[in-house]
Amino acid sequence: MPDREEVLSALYGAYRLAWFDASGMTYFNLTVEGFWRSFFAAILVAPAYAILVGMRSSAEAEAFNLALVFLAESIGYVLAWCAFPIVALVLTRMLGLDRNYVALIVAHNWSAVLQTAAFVAVVLLGVVLPQGLGTLLVTLTTGAILVYQWFVIRTALQSSGGIALMLLLVDLVATSLISAGADRVL
Repeated sequence: MPDREEVLSALYGAYRLAWFDASGMTYFNLTVEGFWRSFFAAILVAPAYAILVGMRSSAEAEAFNLALVFLAESIGYVLAWCAFPIVALVLTRMLGLDRNYVALIVAHNWSAVLQTAAFVAVVLLGVVLPQGLGTLLVTLTTGAILVYQWFVIRTALQSSGGIALMLLLVDLVATSLISAGADRVL
């Protein structure tokens, strides 16, 4: 588990990347130990994810089984955090970019904390705004998050924008498939 200093440094690096400052990468622990410690970000993101799941579940007209929702969403959450690193390992090797694999996963994991915080804040704000304005705000935020993810991938891999876009799309497809699988269980 990373210490407080490493977490704050990594979050600052993610923040710098959000401003399209490639020097944000220097704030991450880009060692193998830093790779494994970056998965601590999943613990930081979990409460916000639980809020989103709770909001979605409570908005559905049908009654839901809390235990089943918890189990399905927990499994999906863990799978989602594992899917991209596994797929990225294969793709970075195929593309000859595996020298930057650790940097990619570290930056990807820590940037998820900022992405999730921004998304949850906007979703919660959308609850009190008129529906059209809330929807617009969520849509714009989603677009900004996708651009941010693309920049993080491109910067961490030191690759072209096209390769970064391909990995971003692979991440989105994998996450969507996992989410759809969890929804089918429910």
